Amino acid sequence: MRLNFEFTEQQVKDLKELQQKTGSSTMKELFNNAMSVFEWTVNESIKGKKIASVDEEDKNYRVLVAPPLQRAAKLYQLEKV
Repeated sequence: MRLNFEFTEQQVKDLKELQQKTGSSTMKELFNNAMSVFEWTVNESIKGKKIASVDEEDKNYRVLVAPPLQRAAKLYQLEKV
């Protein structure tokens, strides 16, 4: 299946930069990797877990707050009731 998306010039620039930073050889590879990470964060959120960036040296962490993750967790909780 083929999907088409429209991006601004800045978004394309950002995607190409991410492609370079990650060493992704194609946009498809970049997208597949991004989908894997997003799927994992959604599944962890549904389980009631928090997604965070941990700085072990400073013993500090920052929790990722993202509306799609909050919605997924809320919808899953509603389905369980």
